Amino acid sequence: MFKKFTIRQVGQWTLFAVLAFFWIRGIFFKSSFFDFEACCPFGGIQAITTYFVNGALACSMEGMQVMMGAALVLCTIVVSKLFCGYVCPVGTFSEGVGKLGKRFKIKKFEAGGIVDIVLRSVKYVLLFFTFYFTLKTNDLFCKKFDPFFATASLFGEDVSTWFAIIAITLLILGALFYKQFWCRYLCPLGAISNAFKYFYVFVALVIILVLFHQAERTVSLTVVLILSAALAYVLEIIGLRKRAGLQVLKITRDEDKCIDCGLCDKNCPQGIKVSQQKVVNHPDCNLCTECMGICPHNEDAIGLNGSTRFKWVPILVTVFFIMAGLIFGTNLRIPTVDMKWGSKEEIASSSTFEMSGIKNVKCYGSSISFVNQVKNIPGIVGAETYIRDHTVVLHYDTTKLTAPQVRKAIFEPKHFDIRIPENEAEVRLVDLYIENFFDQLDVVFVANLAREINGIYSFETVYGNPVKVRFYTDSIVSPEAIKNAIEGSDLVYKTPEESFSSKDLYTVSQISVNDTVYSGLYLKSIGFPKFQRTFNNRSSYSREQLAALVFPITKYQRNTQFMPFLANHLKNNNKHIVALFTRYTADGPVAIVNYVKSETTTQDIAELMMRKQLTITYDNGVIENTINPFEFELPKSMQNNETAKKEQE
Repeated sequence: MFKKFTIRQVGQWTLFAVLAFFWIRGIFFKSSFFDFEACCPFGGIQAITTYFVNGALACSMEGMQVMMGAALVLCTIVVSKLFCGYVCPVGTFSEGVGKLGKRFKIKKFEAGGIVDIVLRSVKYVLLFFTFYFTLKTNDLFCKKFDPFFATASLFGEDVSTWFAIIAITLLILGALFYKQFWCRYLCPLGAISNAFKYFYVFVALVIILVLFHQAERTVSLTVVLILSAALAYVLEIIGLRKRAGLQVLKITRDEDKCIDCGLCDKNCPQGIKVSQQKVVNHPDCNLCTECMGICPHNEDAIGLNGSTRFKWVPILVTVFFIMAGLIFGTNLRIPTVDMKWGSKEEIASSSTFEMSGIKNVKCYGSSISFVNQVKNIPGIVGAETYIRDHTVVLHYDTTKLTAPQVRKAIFEPKHFDIRIPENEAEVRLVDLYIENFFDQLDVVFVANLAREINGIYSFETVYGNPVKVRFYTDSIVSPEAIKNAIEGSDLVYKTPEESFSSKDLYTVSQISVNDTVYSGLYLKSIGFPKFQRTFNNRSSYSREQLAALVFPITKYQRNTQFMPFLANHLKNNNKHIVALFTRYTADGPVAIVNYVKSETTTQDIAELMMRKQLTITYDNGVIENTINPFEFELPKSMQNNETAKKEQE
């Protein structure tokens, strides 16, 4: 067994099998979510960079990934590219495909000379673009094309399908016809690992950049990235021929014991000519030790620092760095976003309010959305987010706010429609006070539960501690049934970052039934997105100059985010339309359009309202068309005219 599979290969494929198990389990059981990014060292390295450049961690990275990235960097500087040789699932797969091709006697090619040198530049080009777009967007650009992430996420929303398909194709075909084609020529992690093998040169580069900074000379991000990638590439080419690394462990060949049989060359997964070197300083060497102990004449011909007794050292060092990364990463708490917008005096005298369980804060994008929300609250001068435990820390001015007021200020009340009652239907109110209920994700959970209970029309959230969730129901629904459904729920909400379960999450501390009976018409009216906007100098016209058209709405979005689009469409396509209002009446929802009656016609207005596409004009002059989400009937006055015309015809 051990003659066919080395200890390294057993470890590689065991890890690969474990990842495959979690992947398959996640496909069939949504609650069994496994975050494949949790220990990604490449994402951690990018996160370290975005933290220093942008002041925020990339995407859904956190302390764990940062420490795994730091562990990889330190291990590469001191020892070698052990992650590539012992852990990387893409490298394991590539090596396995290569051996499969060998079994089917597929001829292997070897790129040499200038072809090899040119191909090696590709991974540095990918490295440049990966870091450039990651720093620009604060999102991991590598997820667009990474073969492992594309497969693990089943081509999720962060994956560019064509980029990933091309990458996977090159990975498989390259492995069949070349030794470790992906690792040698395409992998950006391989590129940055090679760069850290020559770390002392990057120390010099950092010193130069610091000197520029001290001299108040700015250097663009693009220039820095290009210089870094180009320098790493040049050092790799130099390392192909002479010593250029710092590693304390090296593969060595005893020239007196070697018989030049070439078996070590054939056995090297990276295709390195071990038999031609006394000390292997090749940039592709990751201390896999596959060349050791295979000489038919003397097993001691190839050793590690001159001895075959050290063959176990690389795998032990790998385990050590992984465990160190996991241990320190578990305890490392780094804010995804840490922003202050108050004055130094305000921040220095501010107090902090901390709240966990804000499940909607789960990545960089949602953190920025939260920060933008609290920026508008007078008295809050700074915010931090920690996505691991969904915690937010707010800095607030104690002369303007108290801690309970801060908590109330970050709460967003929501109204959610489940089903539409008849106008004459009786609607009762049931209030449930729910512990651990606060943010938008909680609303999603309750909405999914409410859909399963016949007779619930809608619900809305009202601030409190605990939050009050008011259900609008028919008279048949039992409040206890709603309570039992919420407390006994086992729903799963899966995001690209992680998975949330509602099991044992909520507790209903109080139930209150309102004796007041409402009509279905009332309920529909409070759920309808009311909107009011004036434009085109409406205030300059008198009442006598204006008229109104009332359009019955037959289809509409149950929120107000598209109403401004409709107003923009009317405003910029007819300068004599001066206002748009929406109301819910006894006859249903309507849109009311005010216009200057002497300057435009009802036919022109109706034509704009009935268009299948809305024409939006932005402040910067850009014009864009979007599908009209609303459907209208002609106003009754126009319907009568249309009927009269048809009768005349």
